[in-house]
Amino acid sequence: MNFRLKPSAALMMAVGAVCLIAWPSTLAAEAPTGDGGGTAPARLEFRFDKDVFAAPAAQTGIAGSERFSRLSIKLYGGFNYISAADINDGSDGYFELVEAYSALGYGTVSGGYRPLHGGYDFGADIIYQLTPNIGLGLGAGYMRHSRGSEITWADETDQIAMTARPTVSAVPIRLGVFFTFPVARQLSLTADLGGAYYAGLKLEAAQRLEFAADEWIEMSFSGKRSDFSDLGFQGSLGFEYRFSPTMGFFLEAAGRYAKLKNFETVANDSEESGGATNTGEGMLYIIEYNYTDLAYSTFSIEEVPPVDDPPEVTYREPKIDLSGFSLQAGIRIRF
Repeated sequence: MNFRLKPSAALMMAVGAVCLIAWPSTLAAEAPTGDGGGTAPARLEFRFDKDVFAAPAAQTGIAGSERFSRLSIKLYGGFNYISAADINDGSDGYFELVEAYSALGYGTVSGGYRPLHGGYDFGADIIYQLTPNIGLGLGAGYMRHSRGSEITWADETDQIAMTARPTVSAVPIRLGVFFTFPVARQLSLTADLGGAYYAGLKLEAAQRLEFAADEWIEMSFSGKRSDFSDLGFQGSLGFEYRFSPTMGFFLEAAGRYAKLKNFETVANDSEESGGATNTGEGMLYIIEYNYTDLAYSTFSIEEVPPVDDPPEVTYREPKIDLSGFSLQAGIRIRF
């Protein structure tokens, strides 16, 4: 019994492919030999270049970009703004008093109280990347705010010069989630959100009053603590420009909520030009005076809880309000 092969479209395409592969080899076989004496016998030859199926060099770079650094460090510093509402309400008491006297027609004033707001902060975060876009970070920093004020009150016979300088500082220890969203080849949108523990919280306030004939009095108090109840929240939004695979420069704006409780006790002391001194400690309050023609508030340190005398005199405990924002710049190093 004989079998006949019937031509088909698939068979014809296969034969054509073999001819295309064999054609260059046939031409090479027919080319003259080096001595010009003839041609080599034609033969069918299949040759595969070892580089035919090699991946282009560019693919290696793409594959490498899929890998990401698991660990990085952010180093930052910049301007920091805090609310410090009660700190200012307590520190500007004598300034409000002499300005109120001047408004009533008793003497004139020059200068005035400058509220405490601006300061600086710096620190570092260590970030472990869970994914290329999400990381978990732990960091610590230092923030400090201090500002001095001067005012002079004078009438026809007397003159009083006053200065004040409140100072607040803390060591924020932050835990947060960090996000990175590439928007261009080297530019990324960054954000973070988390909580902070404000260790080493410290508040100091100093005032000096100078009278005629070289008479003066200096008063100050200081409170500090590290309490795990000093907690707050923060978040940031910014941009990072990566000028190398392992290093980038970033700018960011951060918001913060940290309204911390009053100190349990503060230490106070005073000294007069005549040589008298006084030291003590107690609870810090803000005492508010509300008279018909005169209203002001100032810090008061009480050894026992004070009693209000409404409506003219009331007491309240201040909050150490570090809520605010910061504008930061820094570098991020990837390992």
